[in-house]
Amino acid sequence: MSFLLLVAQALAYDSEPQTVLLTDEAPVFSNVSFSTGVIPSGSPVGVEFDLGTKGGTDVRMEGEANLSWPDNVTFATTGDAGKGYFQLDASLDAITSVVVDLGSYGGPSGSFEIDHRALNMDGRALFDPFALEGSANPRVEVVDTTDSTQLINYSYEIFSGISLDFTADMTPTITVGFEGVKWLANEGVIAEENTPVVLTPEQGADFVVDTVFRGAYDGTISLVFTPQVAVTAPFLGTIPLVSFDYPIDLLTDTFEQDFATQSYTFPMPLLVPGAESEDFGEVEVEQIATIDVPITNEGHLALEGSATIEGDGTFTVYPTQFHASPGGEDGLVVTYAPTEEGSNTAELVLTSNDPGYPDIRIALTGEGVKTDQGQDVNESVTASTSGCGCDTTPAAPLSAVSLGLAALTLARRRRA
Repeated sequence: MSFLLLVAQALAYDSEPQTVLLTDEAPVFSNVSFSTGVIPSGSPVGVEFDLGTKGGTDVRMEGEANLSWPDNVTFATTGDAGKGYFQLDASLDAITSVVVDLGSYGGPSGSFEIDHRALNMDGRALFDPFALEGSANPRVEVVDTTDSTQLINYSYEIFSGISLDFTADMTPTITVGFEGVKWLANEGVIAEENTPVVLTPEQGADFVVDTVFRGAYDGTISLVFTPQVAVTAPFLGTIPLVSFDYPIDLLTDTFEQDFATQSYTFPMPLLVPGAESEDFGEVEVEQIATIDVPITNEGHLALEGSATIEGDGTFTVYPTQFHASPGGEDGLVVTYAPTEEGSNTAELVLTSNDPGYPDIRIALTGEGVKTDQGQDVNESVTASTSGCGCDTTPAAPLSAVSLGLAALTLARRRRA
């Protein structure tokens, strides 16, 4: 195997990077409700809190997607440092009611709503996308600890002669979390940060990767109520209820959710050779015949590669490297110079950065025949090869042949 071929195989190719922008909304706190019941339990006068939440989180992540080859076609994503945004946007609805049970004392009983308010829950965290396993911070968290809110401060006459002195403070702590779970990319899966996935090679002007990113969300609301109640009634006097803390945790289960499907289109080279085989026909011994092999790039990315001959040494190729811009063309010159009578075969091997067909083989055949006696050694001989009708000339010194091939190739490159 030639040195140039080894170098070509060792090269790593990349398509043009594609911008990644992922956004998602997760209803972490939607339809969460809770009732404390009457506290303190069994008291003739108590308080009840009915809670409801709505809203959730927004996630935005920015990065880059890459496609590489040639050993394998691999897809990978890299997040832009600090370009992950995790936003809490929710509210807590709190209804406070006083519950009176004075029937055994000859007084009234019932539940009375005395306050109804909504408390906003917000906060934001920045992180490095995509928060998958193996990243420095695989979990992103927002904690909103607000100051205590005094829900109630009333001196309220429930019935004639019966008054209620009531205060209640509430201290909420809201925690929401986000973690990346995995990327689904065509038939592959990326479950760890900055880990590529191998995809099935395709041949075409573009390589399309359809992806879905999956994230995991969770949320917790921790509340501490501090109610203080005192009631005054003619037949009871004043009944003080000591202040106490009443903690409540409102939990939402951790759930996974898919972001919207994103497709990334990577421009690719697409090598199209002139023919699948080339037949030089009959060529007289010690004469040479040449065939011009066009190489067309029908892709959207520059084509580059190398050309070698495998098989009989009567065939050679020049140059050994080719390059064609998108929609452009390059060319090679293959020479057949039989040294004795008989059939000769070989293969022209085109190794390129086309991942669909990184090695294309073109069969070469020729027949060395006896030189016609009496022919002028300077007389041209024409060989019909694949409709080419290329001229052949008698054998010449190596330097002269190389110079001629170089000139022919240069002319083709100028036409491309």
